Order: sequence, then structure tokens, then C-alpha cells
Amino acid sequence: ATFVVMVPDEVDLHGDIIAEDEVRKACHNYNTFCREANLFHITKTATFDVVESYISPVDFVLNEHFVKKGTWLSTVQVHNDDLWKLIKSGDICSVSISAMANRTPVDE
Repeated sequence: ATFVVMVPDEVDLHGDIIAEDEVRKACHNYNTFCREANLFHITKTATFDVVESYISPVDFVLNEHFVKKGTWLSTVQVHNDDLWKLIKSGDICSVSISAMANRTPVDE
């Protein structure tokens, strides 16, 4: 299953906007220092593996969904039938980097 992790220069679910270069840095940091699978920010798990984590080099369409250049994507290989059913049903439809960040308020 492939998920969008972070989209540059768009408002996210926390009301933040992350520049493309910061998205790239976050992806590279994750790939270098973490790359661990955990389920719901609770515990490391063997129910899936992160098999790809990358930045889209161009705009493209993935399964009828537009993906903007600079978007961080992650592909997981699921090893658990119950987890796979939750993904297929849409009950699990995203991933999180579970990171801390420094926020800089900007005037609108």
C-alpha cells in the first residue's frame, strides 16, 4: 500500500504549511535514522514493513490521485490480514511520521 506522508506548500491537518525543502529533509532524516514501523504511535510492529520512502521528483497520477512534485510517499508491505483489511476498507488511510518540529508563525 502506498500512502502520501507529507505534501509541500499546502495546509496540513494541523494547519501547518511545510516548504518543499523541509519535506525533503524530513524524508531523508526518516530514511537515514528511523525507518521503523509502528502502529498508531504505540509500539514497534512486525505487521508491516516500510519498503519505500521517497520524494516525488515530478507531478504524476497514482491510482487516479494527483501527486504533486515534492510530495513524500511511503509504501508499506503488510504482513497481517487484519491490518490489510483495515487498509483496504479505508479505516486506515494514512501514515504519520510521528515527528517533533519547530513552528514559525507567519503573517497571512
